[in-house]
Amino acid sequence: MKVKDVMTAEVKYIEVPGTRAEALDLLRKLGVSAVPVVKEGTEELVGMVTLRGLFDHSDEEQLGMLVDRDAQSVSPENSIEDAARLMVESGGRRLPVVKEKKLVGIVTVRDIVYRAVAGMSLDKPASDYMRPRLAVIWEGTPIRAAVEIMALAGLRALPVIDAGGKLIGIVDDADIIGLSEVETESKMSQMAGRSEGDSWTWDSEDRIYITKKKIKLPNKLVKDVMSKDLVTVAKRTSVSKCAEVMKQHKIEQTPVMSADGELVGMIRDIDLLRAMIE
Repeated sequence: MKVKDVMTAEVKYIEVPGTRAEALDLLRKLGVSAVPVVKEGTEELVGMVTLRGLFDHSDEEQLGMLVDRDAQSVSPENSIEDAARLMVESGGRRLPVVKEKKLVGIVTVRDIVYRAVAGMSLDKPASDYMRPRLAVIWEGTPIRAAVEIMALAGLRALPVIDAGGKLIGIVDDADIIGLSEVETESKMSQMAGRSEGDSWTWDSEDRIYITKKKIKLPNKLVKDVMSKDLVTVAKRTSVSKCAEVMKQHKIEQTPVMSADGELVGMIRDIDLLRAMIE
């Protein structure tokens, strides 16, 4: 099976020159964490822009300065195993599909899992591919702190526990994208100073007003935005069955539970790709 068999041909992208606000608006509209960037009027791929990049460079307004120009891409004729291998090695979730330098599609982890892995007979258990060491988050954690915890842990989703340590939900970057806003901030800078005796000249001083747009998150807690409808699998659930569950519920990861109902790991759709390429 080739990339062209599973990719999405109708790609949503953003053009350069552009702005941070335009990129964030598109990310929020699509509910994704990254989108391709192309040259205006040409569809020639420039790179990718990510939600994390917008947070990490919150003072930068020009889209051209926020693009990851080293983003990997694939051809429509590449095998899905080639694409899966690139995703597993890089940790990225989506690859632009390029033909003669032009963007012709995008292939995601979800595309391969839903359209390929779910239909295979991969019988190895979830316990072989799950992450047994987990970063979890308390339901009372502020969203702003949750963003930093995700970044430091290198994760896009975190299981949520209550004060008693019980699993009660999941929070992911899609939940956070929906809360993000672009805030305009203006600051006055005085270009020319004056001496103590020059107070009468205040109206002739040079001043410049600097306007910036920054990403703002509301003062909410994880419990206010987390997904409470938990979908779980067991340690012995097969890889292909995990893919079917993710496809059915349109999710990207699921907690793995022991026979006595204890959380023992998380399995993500990108983990399922490892079973396909081994």
